[in-house]
Amino acid sequence: QKSIASPAMPLCGLAIGEAERGLPQINTRLRAVMNKCGLKDLSPVIRMTGCPNGCARPYMAEIGFVADGPNSYQIWLAGCPAQTRLAQEYCMKMKVADLEKFFEPLFYFYKTRSADGEAFGDFCNRVGLDVLKKYQEVYVPPPTIKRLPRVMVEEEAFEALKAAAEEKGTTLSELASKAITEYLN
Repeated sequence: QKSIASPAMPLCGLAIGEAERGLPQINTRLRAVMNKCGLKDLSPVIRMTGCPNGCARPYMAEIGFVADGPNSYQIWLAGCPAQTRLAQEYCMKMKVADLEKFFEPLFYFYKTRSADGEAFGDFCNRVGLDVLKKYQEVYVPPPTIKRLPRVMVEEEAFEALKAAAEEKGTTLSELASKAITEYLN
C-alpha cells in the first residue's frame, strides 16, 4: 500500500538486483508474515531500489531494501512514515529466500512491545537497532496451538460426562473421545 520501487532491471543500467518487478512478491510475503504476527492493519512505508543510488528513497523508509546482488538486499530500518528521518543500515546482506525468517522476529517484537499507535519505523528508532538485533538472535517462534474440533451436546449429557470424568480422574476431552470411539467401533 505504501510501497515504491525504482525501475531497476531491465530498464536501469546501474541495477544489480530487482526492485519494481520484485517488490510485489516481497510485499505479499511481508504481508503474510505481518498477518502471522497479528499485524493485519500494519502498513509500513516500504521502499526498494535495484542499486545503492537509492532512487526510490529506501534510506528514509520504515523498511528499505537496497539491492546488493541477485536476490540479496541491504535492509534499512527506523525511518518514519512521513520520511522526515533517515533510516539506519540494519543488515548488510539479507537473502530473499530468508525474508520470512528475517522479518518474523522484528514484527513479533513490534507487536508485543510497541506503544499504542506507534509506527513500525518509530518503534525501531525508539528501541534501537542493537536491541532489535539481539531480539532477532534469541527469538523463538511462539508455539502453534492446534484447534480441536468442537461437538455440541445436550446439557444433561454434558453433566453426566463431567461427573464420569471426575470419577475416573480424566479430562472431559479424553473421556468423550474414548466414548465416541468405542460407540462407533
